[in-house]
Amino acid sequence: MDLVIYILPIATFFIGSFIGYRIYRKEERLRHRRVWMRFERRNVMRTINSLVSAIDFKDKQTRNHSDNVRHYATAIAQEMGLSQAQIGTIKEACQVHDLGKIGVHDNILTKPGKLTESEFKEMKLHSLAGAVILKPFHFLDKVVLIVRQHHERYDGLGYPDGIKGDKIDIGARIMSVADSFDAMTSKRPYREPVSKEEALAELEAFSGTQFDPKVVEVFVKLMKVNDDLFKKAGESSDVL
Repeated sequence: MDLVIYILPIATFFIGSFIGYRIYRKEERLRHRRVWMRFERRNVMRTINSLVSAIDFKDKQTRNHSDNVRHYATAIAQEMGLSQAQIGTIKEACQVHDLGKIGVHDNILTKPGKLTESEFKEMKLHSLAGAVILKPFHFLDKVVLIVRQHHERYDGLGYPDGIKGDKIDIGARIMSVADSFDAMTSKRPYREPVSKEEALAELEAFSGTQFDPKVVEVFVKLMKVNDDLFKKAGESSDVL
């Protein structure tokens, strides 16, 4: 009996130490995995952003477009009370949303006139192509979803999948408004930019059909009360 009393604390100590060590090793493996995933994600995003820069080089008149879209989309998402994780995903998606245009012919991207039906069909493939390019990177699943859906319409008449309403990811619905506003207020090969007021009126005209009415409402309100939001487009210092 005395021997058991003597041995029990020692056994308990060693068993506890062994269990503690196993827990420590497991936590270390998880920590290293998280660090590696952050490192991998950062490197992948840098590579992808280099491809986006190549698209900007091909089409100089859309340079800074992704930065502008991110600028507007972030303001909308913050006003709508989305979580920091959701906002971070939207920022990443905005930065790479036109990645699929790398496969679109230069003569279509920079064409000074209206696109033909076949040219427009090729242009429409860019959202799907971007999603396909990003799909192998499993940690970008939520980004892929937004990129794929950013040309879907609230009424279901968009592309590539023709989904509608709340079935469209909130990030894609926000990006759709931000993307369209920046496109309208920027110079394009086929037209001059419109004013902020004209672009906002266009968004309101298509609220509930092309665009999520709540997102339009929030963005229009922001633009009317915050002049700097428009002036600072493209000047954001956010980094991925």
